[in-house]
Amino acid sequence: MPLTKDSPATVGVAEEVEARRPQAATHATEAAGPASASVMLLRLLRAAQPVSRAELARRLGVNRSTVTDTFKPLIAAGVVREEAVQPSRQDGARALGRPAVALSFDDGQDYFAGVNVGVRHSTVGLATINGEVLAEEEFDTPSEPGDALRRVVSVVERLRGRARGRKLRMVGVSVPGPTDATRRRVVYAPHLGWDDVDLAGALCFGEDGAECGTESAVPVAVENDATAAALYEAHLRLGRAESGRLEDFVLVRSGTGIGLGLVLGGEVYRGGGLGAGHAGEFGHMTIVAGGKPCVCGNRGCWERYASASSASALYVGDRVQLGGQAAPRFVEIVARAEAGELRAQRTLERVGEYLGIGIANVITGLGVPRVIVSGRLVYGWKFISEPLRGAVAQSMAGRLSGWSVEPGEASGAGLGGALEVAVEGFITSGLGV
Repeated sequence: MPLTKDSPATVGVAEEVEARRPQAATHATEAAGPASASVMLLRLLRAAQPVSRAELARRLGVNRSTVTDTFKPLIAAGVVREEAVQPSRQDGARALGRPAVALSFDDGQDYFAGVNVGVRHSTVGLATINGEVLAEEEFDTPSEPGDALRRVVSVVERLRGRARGRKLRMVGVSVPGPTDATRRRVVYAPHLGWDDVDLAGALCFGEDGAECGTESAVPVAVENDATAAALYEAHLRLGRAESGRLEDFVLVRSGTGIGLGLVLGGEVYRGGGLGAGHAGEFGHMTIVAGGKPCVCGNRGCWERYASASSASALYVGDRVQLGGQAAPRFVEIVARAEAGELRAQRTLERVGEYLGIGIANVITGLGVPRVIVSGRLVYGWKFISEPLRGAVAQSMAGRLSGWSVEPGEASGAGLGGALEVAVEGFITSGLGV
């Protein structure tokens, strides 16, 4: 039940036991609609904490009573805490007067699990709502989905021992492929070879170490990795924004493949109806007619030329061998470019040009001029950015005023994004708002 001015203060999150426990495993994985003022306040609090009630009201443009009604039961339940913050003058000295009261999340009780399923490596981590990582482990991704998911369960259960005294509230999973409308299954992950896999059903964890069951299961939300990275970037930018509302942006995640996350009106867009979870599959649009074959069955796909993994093929070119050595990985190509190797530098420049061609198509097609690039490509940004922007400038998109392309955080494309899926799911449904 939403916490609004008209809601009784003792309903929903105000009750100590039921308020802070998700009501059903499926509730937290339902596709989110437009956010209520309460959800937006919770997001802003987490991004900008510690922050006063007055500042929250100003940045979101809501009444102080809305802020008070939202946080009063959360403070009583111990989810949010109050603390005195002494204001400072511009010269650095402490200002006189009564200290302001600021709000922040209490991160001493709960924790969240993030699972980033990668094509080569997967990462599992536990973190608090404020982003403190409690434990983390990486392993090679097994090829069979059953083996991979059993490994994830084993790792999560082992890491939970490092979070004793806290409660696991939500599990977030990021996967390289579109998900179904309920955000429980991956529909198809071409680079993994996984087809219609019930991830949420396989990742069952009981609360407080209890045996997993319908009533005690911790909610699991499954998200496309590009959408997860978009959630991560939205959280970071919300904390820096002057207001509590974000500009629309497109996130381009480049790793083994390319995926897109779309944020409109401060909300991640996943598609509608039966198409929910399928939005953003631009990595398989054709940019080179009759070009290189792709795992999807098409030829000339964008990700075959502009992903981090494509850099190795571009570096090798038409040569069959490299003196018996394996083709270098992306990070190695970046290191060689940094050391002054011209072949490596030219490779990254070509990746940047191909990336710009696709981004120009995205800007023109979606009408969203702001683009953030996430993933491993960020490590080679100094070589990629200029040819990327040149390709956009030469296109129809380049004639639009105000377009921009900027690097994001590489960690958002991995474990950071998966953990953000978990926390966002908890905020929008686990708290009952």
